Amino acid sequence: MPSDIHDAGGRRGWTLGIDFGTSNTAAAHTGAVSESIETVQLSHNRTTMSSSVFVESPQSIEVGDVAFDMAQKNPSGFVMSPKRVVPQGSTFVNGYDIPASAPVAAVLRSVLHRAMTAHDGQPPDQLVLTHPEAWTEREIDVLLSATKNLGLDPSRITTVSEPRAAAQYYTRAKPLEPGSKIGVFDFGGGTLDVAVLQSTPEGTFNVISAHGDNQIGGKNFDAQIRRWVDAQLEEEHPDALGYLRTSASIEQLYSLDDSIRRAKELLSETQTATISVPSGAESIKLQITRGELEAIIAPALQAAYDLTQRTFATAGISSPADLTALYLTGGSSRIPAVHELLSTLGPIATLDDPKTVVAQGALSAAAPILRGLEPGARTAGPGLYGGRIGNQHAGQHYPEKAQPSASPKGTSGAGTGAKKRALPLALAAIASLIVVAIVGTLVVRAVSSNESSGETQETAAPAAQQADNTPVTETEDIIDALPRRLADEIDAESCQATGETTNGGRELRCDFNSGSTLVPKPDEGPGLENQLVVSVDPDDAEARVIAIRNGSTPNISSGDGAPVDELLENSQRTAAARIQGTEGPDDTLDSIDVEYANNSTGALVHVTEFRTLDQARQFLANSALIN
Repeated sequence: MPSDIHDAGGRRGWTLGIDFGTSNTAAAHTGAVSESIETVQLSHNRTTMSSSVFVESPQSIEVGDVAFDMAQKNPSGFVMSPKRVVPQGSTFVNGYDIPASAPVAAVLRSVLHRAMTAHDGQPPDQLVLTHPEAWTEREIDVLLSATKNLGLDPSRITTVSEPRAAAQYYTRAKPLEPGSKIGVFDFGGGTLDVAVLQSTPEGTFNVISAHGDNQIGGKNFDAQIRRWVDAQLEEEHPDALGYLRTSASIEQLYSLDDSIRRAKELLSETQTATISVPSGAESIKLQITRGELEAIIAPALQAAYDLTQRTFATAGISSPADLTALYLTGGSSRIPAVHELLSTLGPIATLDDPKTVVAQGALSAAAPILRGLEPGARTAGPGLYGGRIGNQHAGQHYPEKAQPSASPKGTSGAGTGAKKRALPLALAAIASLIVVAIVGTLVVRAVSSNESSGETQETAAPAAQQADNTPVTETEDIIDALPRRLADEIDAESCQATGETTNGGRELRCDFNSGSTLVPKPDEGPGLENQLVVSVDPDDAEARVIAIRNGSTPNISSGDGAPVDELLENSQRTAAARIQGTEGPDDTLDSIDVEYANNSTGALVHVTEFRTLDQARQFLANSALIN
């Protein structure tokens, strides 16, 4: 996919795609010699680099291997997975409160510098960044904010969701017939994302179903193997286990983690692997077999399988024949047990290095843009800065025959205004108008009336309820007023009336489905059982939003039963949530509750007995309550 862009000196321009991952970051570019898509060497002999950073100060942030090295002397400055910080908006590290975009910017800057060395220091004419399908506008804006000091023209920066990029990569050599459906199973170091996409006549893809789980990934497997190591040591080498827990240095613990990761990866190729455990004298060698690994991670793989099944069901996939292919990407997808488990759901397809597929696919997704840009041309609308490739709405699942390509009936002034702004600019940039037509909705995205008020279609309450302030009394209507991702995880038959709202609405206590991915599984927290209480009363919700804001003090602390009190709001400030309780060590049963209210939909939600602050945060994000 050569670029047709030239700079003022007549040199052919180039394009850079970056897949900023939870554990590792990968990049691809249009090669300086071949002008075809190539991966970028990001560290010594690897095509990936660790996404970890070390924050010495807000102005000095190291990345990758250097960050690991510095963390051995000062662990408080180390951020293992900056991508997990993005939904929070900021993080406190090494005594500094920094925006979430700061560590992301450090990683992007490092990748850009390495890529530019292959192009005589010339910056790319186009930068394409990938992100999870379920990320909200606010989270994508954090990613874009991280590019502000890279020295690039904002109009040359685009974003594309990871499953779209993977789909473009896998189908670039053999385009699909319009209407074909494919699955993308993106199994990375920290997250699992599953999506079903449908090809369009223009050669792009619409996402018709997507689900994710931030608790399943390669790092989770590493933690489970570490528990296996501890169990082996407790039985055979108790002194070594005691050394690990009380005397091992940071460097030794990192060495053990690295040995575990290497053994896990080796077991994708062989039947046995060795884990080296520091013991104070000579290291202890533990043998682990592929069968033992598969037994250790079996519960997580079953959860991945269940998530994939639900995603397919949402998309109307009832048999493997309904899918043209099920593409596996991400480093964890190398595990043979993953292939075996998913082979019953669709025709498995993998190509090349799964760790770089998304980065390479980002360039394939941008191909129509590159072909449509003449030398010096600018894009329509507000530019490609913040532009999205495709017509996705974060977190939404579109019905197969209801793919939005323009603002639907009832669109408010925000969406209409976007069209009015695009028209005169398109007249001034005909090439960009062609690009918009090819890609579908590059800059002008389909915006529903609910989005313009801060809610996606998923979170829209029934029209009858929105028309007045009447509280809701029917179970079905109450559940329908919740975001679809939350409603789908509720066992409606379990719901029982527990009381009334101030204005006479019904309050329900419901159970989550047994396979729900929104709350911790029973074996992840002995003695804990999440309870859900929901109601819909606009007047109550409005008062509750104010009470949550006024009564919450965002002062997070954890460990030893320490109090937790955190306020979260959506970007439009129509909804607020309070996370409150105590968070203790792993062997305690301290409980954290979530209280939520939305004065736009009238929904009130209370969920009890999360074990950790992170579980509560993940629930709010994954259920689409706080976007």
